[in-house]
Amino acid sequence: MTAQTIVFSGARGAFGELAARQYFGEGADINPVLGFDAVFGAVKLKKADFGVIPIENTCAGSVYQNYDLLQNSRLYITAEVFLQVNHCLLAKPGTSVGAVRRVLSHPQALAQCAGFLKRHPRMKQVEADNTALAAKAVSEDARADTAAIASSRAAADFGLEILTPNIQDRDDNTTRFLVVSRDQSTKGSAPRKTSIAFSLKNTPGALFKALGVFALRDIDLFKIESRPFQGKGFEYLFYLDCRGDIRDETVRNAISHLKEIAPFYRLLGSYDIGKIL
Repeated sequence: MTAQTIVFSGARGAFGELAARQYFGEGADINPVLGFDAVFGAVKLKKADFGVIPIENTCAGSVYQNYDLLQNSRLYITAEVFLQVNHCLLAKPGTSVGAVRRVLSHPQALAQCAGFLKRHPRMKQVEADNTALAAKAVSEDARADTAAIASSRAAADFGLEILTPNIQDRDDNTTRFLVVSRDQSTKGSAPRKTSIAFSLKNTPGALFKALGVFALRDIDLFKIESRPFQGKGFEYLFYLDCRGDIRDETVRNAISHLKEIAPFYRLLGSYDIGKIL
């Protein structure tokens, strides 16, 4: 049997890699690509079997780009992974915290470490595409006053020193990652979660009626989020997570009821509820 391949965005040591290894195991064939769109593209074009992407964080909120990519890619969510995120300030060996004048990292990581950065106002924040790519850039930078916010694994991968560990604002800083693939998940055990996307007509009570199809059947809702419907000026898509599997009769009936009032509907996937460590 051919080994499954998994891709994540960034470079070795990225939190996406840590989430992938947490779910698939240390021995899995896990590789970096440049950008979230490249993750979806690799899976869609059959260059990889699975992709791992962040979708939301307890401190910084949702990763909106990945909601849009998920809808446009036509891939399915097959699992979710909750990863506790511990950010470290990394620099070349011999650098002191007081010498740092520039800090590179992903915007979400910078937001998750806002308190630390506020206490060090001389550190100019520079956005990078990924935390591990920020660490890689620091390792290749000739300047000695530049640091990165990234994982301890990135420090080891790029030969950097941890100047200050655990600089995130909250100890419960956790990112929810999604595993996406070309096929729906057909295995798993209870409890399960189903994610969908749908649109509604701009009429009074439309959202109330849409949520009512779940309330009438005592289906628990985990989350609902709206995003602009691309190509449909000032119309919106709703992304909804509910308890249950699409194969469950109550969930199927709720979805059938929803389709009666939703001009657009798409199943994003049914999968096992992840464990928050």
